[in-house]
Amino acid sequence: MQASPAPGVCCAPVDRAISNVGRHLRALRRARGVKLAELAKDTGYTTGYLSQVENGATIPALSALATLAAALGSDITAFFPREDTPKVHVTRAGDPDKLRVAPSATEEYTVLNGRGPDSAFTALIHRIYPTRQVVRYRHPGERFALILSGSARWTAGGEVHELAAGDCIHYSSHPEHEIVITSNGPAEILWFVSPAIV
Repeated sequence: MQASPAPGVCCAPVDRAISNVGRHLRALRRARGVKLAELAKDTGYTTGYLSQVENGATIPALSALATLAAALGSDITAFFPREDTPKVHVTRAGDPDKLRVAPSATEEYTVLNGRGPDSAFTALIHRIYPTRQVVRYRHPGERFALILSGSARWTAGGEVHELAAGDCIHYSSHPEHEIVITSNGPAEILWFVSPAIV
């Protein structure tokens, strides 16, 4: 059963939708000779969840895609088509490159940088709506986040950090961590992510 869209999400313009993720995941897993149970053990996800992803019953968050790709010796770009990008990339206000993993998703990403094979990092604006579900993340690399609006609670390595608009956090994202939106409305977060995820 699909969850109801978060307020304002159903009508948000989405220039790019993630599709065929499950098919790409299954193909990558099989090409690497990895069984579903092995991938579950390596990533911490259940075989049931991974089966749902491969069958298109659920679409994982970008952070989950990064974790799955890393466990398979690849990176998240395996799930996205490569683009030929100019040496200088300009993103204009009102004309962003947006990603949403599903029409009912409570998260939306605006990609700010070019998406080419030589990208060392990804710059995103992440709009997250409050939800009762606690989402845990674990992926390789570093993250820098600046809260543009709203507020959130980061928990990582046993430490809890309450962040509001104007606050920032920088951390290695290898250990499991979680982000909970604590504001009444959505939070917008500017991310710099290394290595590049899209």
